[in-house]
Amino acid sequence: MSNPRQLALQIQINERASLNNFFVSKNNNKTIQILKDLLNSNNGAQIFIDDLGSNGKSYLLQAICNDFSNSNNSSIYIPMHAAINHDPSILEGVSELNLICIDDIALINKQREWEIALFNLINECYEKECLLLLSGSINKLEAIPDLVSRIKKMEILRLEAINDDELLEATQAISKNLNIKISDKNLNYLMNNSRRDIKTIFRTLSQLEKESLERKKSIGLNLIKEVIRSS
Repeated sequence: MSNPRQLALQIQINERASLNNFFVSKNNNKTIQILKDLLNSNNGAQIFIDDLGSNGKSYLLQAICNDFSNSNNSSIYIPMHAAINHDPSILEGVSELNLICIDDIALINKQREWEIALFNLINECYEKECLLLLSGSINKLEAIPDLVSRIKKMEILRLEAINDDELLEATQAISKNLNIKISDKNLNYLMNNSRRDIKTIFRTLSQLEKESLERKKSIGLNLIKEVIRSS
């Protein structure tokens, strides 16, 4: 995306992220379908994605931005871990876009200027009928009462953990999307020797892809052990 604010924040979006290759667990079918319907309808809405663990919400928001922009719509992805180091004035004018995705909003806790700026943005998006997606853990939000109240009036969608019996399938899907070749035996080793959550597994596989390309070698057990030890 070439949005000026995106560039100013030096945010690198995963260009391969798409809802077409987002692994949808049985628990999240309804949530993902609602989001797809929203994108296809092109109607304004305000959604809070309540992440109940490390379930790929950042990838999901980036996928939504990519898919939405591919339809000639304007969008921006703002991860608060990057934005919080900037003045909240970066949100000025953002409501002119068709889609705004803000990740990890609980990071604005006790940052009054940011809390007010987000409250104002929510109201602007409501007036202009743009699509606003916020994500994080709603139970960790400790902001000014008006902001908390406003967020709790949004439609809340929950992104639930991938069941353990689906983890291998999810890992295989990530490997396919990254276009890396790795045997099921080695995938099982990776899963059994890492934290069993999709965020950690995605990070490990992405690092394996990088190391494999740089070293021009296939992904074998030794490389997997090395990457796991260094993570």
